[in-house]
Formats: sequence, C-alpha cells, structure tokens
Amino acid sequence: MKVREITPDDHSDWLRMRRSLFSGCSESMHALEMKEFSDSTATRAVFVVERRSGGLCGFIELSIRDRVDASSSRQVAYVEGWYIDPDHRGRGLGRALIKQAEAWTTSRSLTELASDAEVENRDSIHAHKALGFRETFRLVHFLKRVGKDV
Repeated sequence: MKVREITPDDHSDWLRMRRSLFSGCSESMHALEMKEFSDSTATRAVFVVERRSGGLCGFIELSIRDRVDASSSRQVAYVEGWYIDPDHRGRGLGRALIKQAEAWTTSRSLTELASDAEVENRDSIHAHKALGFRETFRLVHFLKRVGKDV
C-alpha cells in the first residue's frame, strides 16, 4: 500500500473516511475543514493510504499549532485526524501514516508531534502509545449556555 499526499481526486474518499472518524461533525463543518486543509498547505497537510484495488483506506490530517499543553516547543505539529478503514486495520498502515507525519514535522524544523484521543477510545489510546506517544493529560470539557436565549 502506498502513502502519499492527497490530491483533489481523493476528495470523496477523504470525506467518506472523515464522516466515519468525525461522525458528529456536520456536512458544512466537513466542507469548511477540508477547504482549510486544501488552502493552507504551508501549515497543514493531508496524507492518504491507497488501497491496492483502488480508492483510499486511510488518512492523516496534520497542522502546526502555536500552543500545545506539555510541549516544550513554540510550535508543534499536530495530528488533527488519523483514520484507517476497519477492514485494513492491524496491517501497519496507521504506523506508516505516523511515520509520514514525523517526516512532515521534521521537514518543517519542528521537533514535536502531538495528538489527542477521546478518553473512552481505548483503541486509539493504545495505538498512540504503541507508536511512542506519551500521555500528558486527561481532560473533560464543559459548556453551559447562558443569557436570554437559553
């Protein structure tokens, strides 16, 4: 299987996989975020894994963030999304995407790569740790609506 940069022809497969990974995301949010990745190639990147039979079976979305908790660097490469189709998991494709992310990171003279996972996503947490990431925080976010329109 081949890991490469995304092309405009990959849009429909990328969207299909994003829908699986970010199932709570609206279609308009997918469109906005995908446009941001496509328009900001200096600070963002998307790499994909090609299926032998055609189409895609995985992707990784990367950005450069100015602040990451527990980082010692001013700027840090960040895994914004990382996905492998269920029928291709356990074959080292996630590892190959992380290796590509590491190469992208170092090509920008950055020395740290960060990521996150939902607290209940044990598979993702295990995958991150298996690839050398160390856990730095566990956090629960809260939101409360206030004001007249509540």
